[in-house]
Amino acid sequence: MDGRLSQKSISKAFPVNISLQIAEFIMLAAIGALGVLLHAYFRIPLRFPGHHGFIYMGLLISGRLLSNKKYASSLSAIGSACMLLFPLGFKDPFIPVIYLFPGFIVDIFYARLKSLQPKIIILALICGLAYTIIPFTRIFITLVTGFPYGSLLRACLTAKQGFIYPLVMHFIFGFSGGLAASGVFSLFRKKKIA
Repeated sequence: MDGRLSQKSISKAFPVNISLQIAEFIMLAAIGALGVLLHAYFRIPLRFPGHHGFIYMGLLISGRLLSNKKYASSLSAIGSACMLLFPLGFKDPFIPVIYLFPGFIVDIFYARLKSLQPKIIILALICGLAYTIIPFTRIFITLVTGFPYGSLLRACLTAKQGFIYPLVMHFIFGFSGGLAASGVFSLFRKKKIA
């Protein structure tokens, strides 16, 4: 009796752990896929660039807060990119790549700030910054490939602020989505503790 687990008891726990890991992976990928499906099927013509960021970033930060994995938002972003490989009515051939970056950025900032116990406003700022990468990515793609982004061009031409307007709107919607989701998550956590 040296306190070590026998091989028999370790092997019994091992399949359960793998099943939980697979279930968490599927849940995180499904969160990203849901964000894309909502974007594809509930097209709300608000005429503001980035208005889908409210839902997408809300879902991404929810997955990040539900999971202990360091790469939770990246898994959700990969799930959204995989969903975008199906014909959902998007005309942008680069959209799967574009949807990857916000998840990576959320994970990078979250890892840096995790020791500080990020507050709701910090999480919202992370989401706003992460979603702002989308217009930057589109500008880069246009410069490199010449692919015309009509929505970006339209926003730049109709607003006096030029390309600043889409950046600010993407930040506002990403920030709002992060604020709402992290606020709801915090509220549920407080009720669970009480």
